[in-house]
Amino acid sequence: MAQDIILFGLGAMGQRMARLAVARGYRICAAIDPDPAKAGQPLGRVAGLEDGTAGPLVSADAGAALAQTPRATVLHATGSFLRDVAAQIELCLGHGHDVISIAEEMTLPAAADPAIAARLDAIARQHGTRVMGTGVNPGFAMDVLALALTVPMERVDHLHLRRVNDLSDFGPTVLRGQGVGLSPEAFEDGLRTGRVVGHVGFAQSIALIARHLCWTVERIEETRAPIVSGVARETPHMQIAPGQVAGCLHSATAYRDGREVMRLEHPQQIRPEAEGQRTSDTLRIRGDQVIEMTTAPEIPGGAGTAAAAVNAVAHLSRAQPGLVHLTDLPLTVPQA
Repeated sequence: MAQDIILFGLGAMGQRMARLAVARGYRICAAIDPDPAKAGQPLGRVAGLEDGTAGPLVSADAGAALAQTPRATVLHATGSFLRDVAAQIELCLGHGHDVISIAEEMTLPAAADPAIAARLDAIARQHGTRVMGTGVNPGFAMDVLALALTVPMERVDHLHLRRVNDLSDFGPTVLRGQGVGLSPEAFEDGLRTGRVVGHVGFAQSIALIARHLCWTVERIEETRAPIVSGVARETPHMQIAPGQVAGCLHSATAYRDGREVMRLEHPQQIRPEAEGQRTSDTLRIRGDQVIEMTTAPEIPGGAGTAAAAVNAVAHLSRAQPGLVHLTDLPLTVPQA
């Protein structure tokens, strides 16, 4: 029997998840997006399906769409921050639907706000539903994959994780948060005002790793710097000129018992190949031995996050109701 799906958020990532879910044979029962330009349009047209008339009409009224749909799994893609998406997720859970969110802070929401995380867990348990966050980063490249590499180690002393990635798959919301298209001066101003945030999810990756290594992290230090382009670059969503910001070099260092135990570095930008930069994921774990792994090119953030969310549909129903973390499930591999 096909799994019923509700799409909540039809930006670049939501559209990608829609196409993959349809290709997997899932039934799309409802599609929600507040954009008035999308409301009333067939999902097929909005998401670029082969049949532009296929699927339900997109609704701007989340409450009505959720209430009118029998129990389903919501693929949620509307924002990055827990405070911005919590009410939407609560609404889904309250209507009896499971939720898989690609909001970065949902990977381990207690690292962002323990009170909101506890509330989501309580609402899900009350309604017999489940909620989880997933993605490539956070979710896999700088946390679950790193944890997997510690399995043959007797002792872990330090993790150095570096991800050089291409933001070109992502839509304007993500690119704005990285400062793409700004001048270096406007980037610095954006950091001060909170408009430029860099990578969202270091706190979640660090907390997930620490949770499984039984570490208590006492503090995290972060730095952000603009990656200024020397050439023109273009994506489907943005064009920049030489001298404008192509992305953000964001780093985080975690300390335990007064010493550094994790260093996460994430230079992310659009079209890094335009200046000869090769994308990659490098993990170096030091303890009783040293394990180092590099994959190049990068594990793709856009396509990979969409796949991670759709893959999780087949696995989430096996979990107990409540807030579910990726490491509470078996590997959420694709299933035919």
